[in-house]
Amino acid sequence: MLPARLPKIAQRHRMSIGVIVSDAAMGVQYLNGARIGSVEDSFLSRLQPGDVFVFGGKALELVRIRDMTAWVRKASSPSGPIPRWMGGRMPLSSELADAVRAKLDEARRGVFRGPEMEVVRPILELQAGRSRLPRPDELLIETVRSREGWHVFLYPFAGRLAHEGLAAVLAYRMSTLQPITFSLSVNDYGIELLSAQPAPLEQALREGWLSPENLEDDALRSMNATEMAKRQFREIARVAGLVFQGYPGSGKTAKQTQASSSLLYDVFAKYDPDNLLLRQAREELLERQLDAKRLRAALERIAGGKTIVVAVERPTPLGFPLLVERLRERLSSEKLADRVRRMQASLEAAS
Repeated sequence: MLPARLPKIAQRHRMSIGVIVSDAAMGVQYLNGARIGSVEDSFLSRLQPGDVFVFGGKALELVRIRDMTAWVRKASSPSGPIPRWMGGRMPLSSELADAVRAKLDEARRGVFRGPEMEVVRPILELQAGRSRLPRPDELLIETVRSREGWHVFLYPFAGRLAHEGLAAVLAYRMSTLQPITFSLSVNDYGIELLSAQPAPLEQALREGWLSPENLEDDALRSMNATEMAKRQFREIARVAGLVFQGYPGSGKTAKQTQASSSLLYDVFAKYDPDNLLLRQAREELLERQLDAKRLRAALERIAGGKTIVVAVERPTPLGFPLLVERLRERLSSEKLADRVRRMQASLEAAS
């Protein structure tokens, strides 16, 4: 029986050669059955049951993920992350990040070369007056208290993708020191950690909060790593021929493929935890979802430099875009542009 089946097996493996994989769309559905829409599973697989995200103008609480469906219910909290499609998450390149730090250092020394730097000169001078402009080998941390709570702003200039992972790691490490809840906001330049109570920043810095040690383990603990690894393993199983996608014209759905690959993942994790394919899934998860190499490089650069903590009375020009980023994730009948103009007018009046 076996020799007769070998040609079919060989044919399936040939069909898997050169497979181009991409994120599948996961359905978002209420517990009562009403369907809302679909989101890339790379976003939803990061969330854990109980997390809140904003989708379709509604704040939704994730209840569970089963196969290719995220079951949700309405959330009481109005804030949470907004789904981002992979095309909108292109990170700041390493070369551009270095160039931005170099330009800030020139501005710190009073050098404004080029029309672009002259345009932003008033903003950078305001930043220097309220806080400071960081040197290339410095990490600037700003702390401020507002009506929303206690803000901690960090400016690693490592790109959005690395900052997403770094924000989760730093929030997790801080939570091991004391029970605390953070709202996170990131952009290409910095990170905001917002909490309802003062964060133990000084203690965290003393105990290696910004250390690159145990980075991968802390990153996996800070997220829904098992679910994310299962999604990554689906692609690996397809390329390895463990999961057959189907013949042209009669292919399997993403839900069927995910169910098969999840079963294989659970079997390997239970009976063969050192399986090379599981290790590959973990490595690709860290690299693709968290930009682990750049994240480690950023932490090593920070550890080799100087950390400056500045307490400010109001958010500075570097922190203002992070506030706006978080405003995008809130439900409001007021236009975002109107809210930003009102905040801008308030900050300018205070200056």
